[in-house]
This record gives sequence, C-alpha cells and structure tokens, in this order.
Amino acid sequence: MTGKTSKYIDIHITKSKLMKKLIFSNAQEEERCSKYLDLKGVAYHVVLINFIGLDDDGKIKYKTVSDLYKYDKRLRNRLYKFISAFEEQIRAFIANSHNHGLSTLKLGESIKANLKNGSNIAFELEDLDFGQLIQIVEKFTDKDLKRMFPNSDEYVIQNLRAIKELRNAISHHRILLMYDDYETCYINGEEKNDLTNNIKNLVNMISDYYKKFLIESVNDAINDKRDVNFKLLDNLEIKI
Repeated sequence: MTGKTSKYIDIHITKSKLMKKLIFSNAQEEERCSKYLDLKGVAYHVVLINFIGLDDDGKIKYKTVSDLYKYDKRLRNRLYKFISAFEEQIRAFIANSHNHGLSTLKLGESIKANLKNGSNIAFELEDLDFGQLIQIVEKFTDKDLKRMFPNSDEYVIQNLRAIKELRNAISHHRILLMYDDYETCYINGEEKNDLTNNIKNLVNMISDYYKKFLIESVNDAINDKRDVNFKLLDNLEIKI
C-alpha cells in the first residue's frame, strides 16, 4: 500500500546515521531536516520513515517523509478547530438548558454549589474539559439528547467518546494516519474505528452550520499552496 520493504530503521538510531539514510534534493533541504530532527526528535521521524518504508537501497527521500508529516499536521490543525467549535456547541446547549430551567439537567454538586454562591454557568463550563462535558451529557434523557443532537441515534454517547479520543490524539500530536487507538464509532449503525469514519462521525454530530465547512476543510488538506511539488503517498488522502 505504501511501498514498504523489509528494511526498517531502528528507533534508537542516531541523528547522523539517520541523515545518511535520507536523500536530499539540495543543501537547504538537508539543513531544514537537521533542524526538524532537533525540534521534533529522531525517533519521531523514524516512525514516519518505517511507516513509509525504505527503498531497495535502504534509502528514502526526505521530501516524502516531510510531505507526509505536513499533510497529517494540516489535518490535525483543521480538525482541532472544528472539535473546539463542537465543544463550544456542547457548552452552549448546557448553558442555555440551565438558563431555561431544564429540570433534568444534572451538573454535579460542585457546580451547583458554585452557581448557588453566585457563579456564572458559562464560567463553570469553561473549567470543564471535553471528558467532563461528556459526563454531563451522559446523564441527559433520551429526549434531551435528541434535542441536542437531532441527527443522532442510540449510539450518541459512544460517538461522543470517539470524538473525545480523536481530540486526545490531536492534542498529543499523534500522527493521525498512523494512529490505531481510535474509539469505535457508529456510522449508519455500523461499527467503525478508522480515521475517515471518525471524521465522518464528527461531521454527523457537529451543528449543521459547520458541516459544509468541516468537509471542505478536510478535503482541501491535500492542497499545499506553498509547495507546488507537494505529493502524498498513494491511498493516504482522507476524503469525506
């Protein structure tokens, strides 16, 4: 699929030995590689290289590695923006539900006490991470869940947990194309745990206002406006 051979690089290789495995098109590219090996780490690059695979001579073009990293990073940056918007969407629904006196809303004793002492619901929700927000949503009635996620089904909580894991992978700078610990999500009732379907899950869950922008942003990640020679390995492009 990615042109792998049986030749791989040991994760403990030194920087100088690794650079001898790389093929550079010019001195500037070699200098840039040396800088990124210091900034990102040798082991990080070895993981990328072993995912791609060396050629028959035990070498690899540095640009192939760099383009894979750049594409994955663009995906991470774009997805993080929309997951942040999704978190805001959840906070807004909870806050509005509280302000409208939703009797079934369970915020927890600590938040209830702070609100009773004059705190603002927006401030309280800002202090919660995504996992804590999901814990509140998990206590919603089926009717409230349907109000919050009109297009959802019986797998809404599991699908929220899948988005949480996608968010964690992005926050910890995992290479999304290589990550294999995605939570199971349900697309049209079918179990999925790959990157493409986890993104589709986010598309399904996010507000209709963002759907089109999210899809366009992910599909456009393949385009590198600053590098006309950018080329991603076959079969790795994420298309929604």
